[in-house]
Amino acid sequence: MIMRMGRSRSVIGMVLFVFCLTGCAWQEQLSAEESFNRALSGLSGIDNFSFRGEAAIRSGENGPFQQSLAFEGNLQHHKDLTLSSRDKGTTIRSDKVSADSVYKSEGLTVALKRKEGKWSALSSGHAEELWMARLNPLELLEYIGKSEKTVTQELGAARGTKVLRIELSPEAAANMVYGSLDEQMKALAERIERKGDPLYSEDPKVRKQLKAVWERDYTEMKNMLSRADTVSVSHVTINKKKQLPTKLTMERTLFFVDEQGRTRTETLLSDVTFTGY
Repeated sequence: MIMRMGRSRSVIGMVLFVFCLTGCAWQEQLSAEESFNRALSGLSGIDNFSFRGEAAIRSGENGPFQQSLAFEGNLQHHKDLTLSSRDKGTTIRSDKVSADSVYKSEGLTVALKRKEGKWSALSSGHAEELWMARLNPLELLEYIGKSEKTVTQELGAARGTKVLRIELSPEAAANMVYGSLDEQMKALAERIERKGDPLYSEDPKVRKQLKAVWERDYTEMKNMLSRADTVSVSHVTINKKKQLPTKLTMERTLFFVDEQGRTRTETLLSDVTFTGY
């Protein structure tokens, strides 16, 4: 009887071992884009998890970062997301960051809700809040998922993970930048007309002047972006066992010509680590 039980356990162990090998082999047969789609689908099915991230903006190819922010996020009930700044300087290439450039607004929080397939910020529309809301990694992953892109698998990933390199098409990268800046500009226009906002003036003439300045800047922005080039490259690290993303980094560079006719660049770097699932 004992021998039979031992043989049964051996058979069960062998079956599990073969099943594991089959499953692992099947996962390895997935293309890079299929792996990304599976990870994105898996993430969308999780109701609650957290992440921590850092982001920074740099002008010029090797210049110092002008703005940087450390933040964290918590997703609840699948559609309620809270982004909060962390009172600490960024570690993204920290040798290039000056202390004065780091957002240290302790307690700065932005609440977002997903409705009808879109993330909407429930905020006052201040510049810092809008910038932080645009760093939402869930919105970024969703945008990447539906955009034209090239997905390849990187070599040298840590054991149990795979790293995917995702480069958006020039059109998709440009639309991402335009969508972000357009939203921020329109939020400024709303603040000019919103009573109680620091940008609001009780004097109709002052409001008219502010609106004229906004319209001029908005037109200049659209003209500049129409002639700009954008490159957006992201790297997604995926846990092979869970088939879920554990890390997302992005480098997005905008090449444009300023009012003096000089070619300039502006780069947004972000680095996010997912936890809690």
